[in-house]
Amino acid sequence: MKMKVLYTQKKEGKKDNPELIGDILSRAYKVKGDKVPPAYPCENEILVILCFENYGKIDQKLVKFCQDLSTSRASNVALVILSKDGNADAGELTGIFQKNGVKIAGTCGIAVPKGLFGAKTVTDADTQKAKAFCDKMIGQLFDPSALN
Repeated sequence: MKMKVLYTQKKEGKKDNPELIGDILSRAYKVKGDKVPPAYPCENEILVILCFENYGKIDQKLVKFCQDLSTSRASNVALVILSKDGNADAGELTGIFQKNGVKIAGTCGIAVPKGLFGAKTVTDADTQKAKAFCDKMIGQLFDPSALN
């Protein structure tokens, strides 16, 4: 399957929510999972799943990575967005993808409240919601016989 799961990482060595979801998705689909920017660039990927937080401002490493993402690197992106109210708005990334010709296959908003000491940890229900969303995206973009 020509697919990658990428996630944002704020602090090296500390697993944040995007990485927790990214790890679960990459293991479930047996594909490469990596932080943004990835160690190896995307090349001819049919789908790139991006897991990130949007609490008002999107991580600049993610914005720079998306500006470099073209149709030769990825045909489609699916966005798993963690926010305080579950809003699935990709903000400035939507315009970047449109400009580069990369199709947004879909977005999934997951509500993760953030307090004084950071965001709460994602629950099993949150990860199941992300997996169900990705199952749907994979079903739309890949031949079902290729998934077995």
